[in-house]
Formats: sequence, C-alpha cells, structure tokens
Amino acid sequence: MELRRFAEKLKGKADVAEVKDEKSRSFDMAFVKDRAYLIKMVGNADSLSKDSLEAFKKCASVVGAEPMVVSKKFKRKLAKGVVYQRYGVPVMGGETFLKYLEDKHVALADRGCIKVPIENLRKIRESHNMSRNLLAEKLDVTPEMIRRYEEETATPSREMAKKLESILGKGIFSEVHFGIEKQDRAFIGRAPFEVAFKKEKVFLVSLKSHKRRVRNLEKVADVLGAEPVVAKGKDLKELGL
Repeated sequence: MELRRFAEKLKGKADVAEVKDEKSRSFDMAFVKDRAYLIKMVGNADSLSKDSLEAFKKCASVVGAEPMVVSKKFKRKLAKGVVYQRYGVPVMGGETFLKYLEDKHVALADRGCIKVPIENLRKIRESHNMSRNLLAEKLDVTPEMIRRYEEETATPSREMAKKLESILGKGIFSEVHFGIEKQDRAFIGRAPFEVAFKKEKVFLVSLKSHKRRVRNLEKVADVLGAEPVVAKGKDLKELGL
C-alpha cells in the first residue's frame, strides 16, 4: 500500500492530526481510536537512526501513545500481517497496521522467524473435548510441545498457528500491544514540538512560533488531548523545565 493512500484511509477511521510542511519531524501523524498512536511513515525503515527512534519512543511515552513505524521496506519488502522491530519500535506495512487496528492480532518477526502469539490454548482445547495427545497427533508435534504452547513458554510459527486455527478456531489468538515504559518528560528536538512533559496533564512545548509550527502543534495537541505551549520568549523555568 502506498503511504499516501494509507494516510487517507487512516483519516476515515478516527481522529488524525498530520504534521505537514516540516522537514525535521519526530513523527508524521497522531492518531486516536481505541488508544493513541504516533506514526512515522518512511519508504525504508532502515533509514531510521537509533537516536531518532529513541526520541520517538520518549515522545510517545510522555503523551501515552504507542509508537509505530509504517514503511514499505525493512531490509526487504514487509510481509503482510507481520510486525518487525527496529531499535524497539514496531515496524509494519500500511495494510498490517489497518488490520492491527481492527483486532490487534498480528504475527511477530523474531530473529529470522515469524511467530504468532496465542493464549487460552488449554481452555479452548478442553472445550473441544480434545486431549493434549490428540491435538499433538493432529499437528504432528509432541505432546510436550503442546504443553509449552499452553504454558506460553513457546510460541507457534505462522504455519503452526494456521493449523491450530483450523482445528480450534480464531479464539486462540492473543491481542498484541506495544506499550513502552512511561516517562514524565522528554526532549524531542523536532517538529511539531521540542519538549513534552506531564504534570496534571500533558504539555507539548514548541520553541518556535512560526505559523506552520503552531498549526501543527495545535492539531496534534487537540487529537492527543494535550495542552499546546509556544515558549519562545518565555522563561522555560516557568513551565517547570
């Protein structure tokens, strides 16, 4: 999916603020549906540096959002329905993100393998009056492997998850969330704000006051339920920074 088409589809689903006409920006879109997301859109996720993604994560943490990179490539073309990681930030294609918004069910790339998180396997197996040995026989694996899946000490491959689904249904899939450690403040250094901090509410602080910056700042703050602050000419100590 082309990134521009992805952005237009996203706008039809919930509140979106797009950061426009700023060359140096921490993220491209703020989006709120069931929760808040900050989205960075790039053609190739390999181009994103560790420093830029660390700042991105800090920014998302302060505003209570999940950071997401939507890209066309990451080392190679991204597989549909699969989430990758770059420096701790989820990376996925546009279609995968739209699917993720619907049910939170995705596969995860893990050291060259693709795994599918599952849950409640024992409960669902027993609801089908199926023994561990019988399920293992149907899947051509050992009962010990079924036990490990049930105890979530092992995660099935995409192919194995499809076999499990064909036998036990979609209820085995667990929701995936990409929360990060919360922080009270972060220096971003890029549009649409340089500083974010949280007291009784979240404040987004821009050190620049040109119209383009203020417009982007206010749109993002409105979608995230934050307070926009233009601090040029003000003493930042007044803001507790």
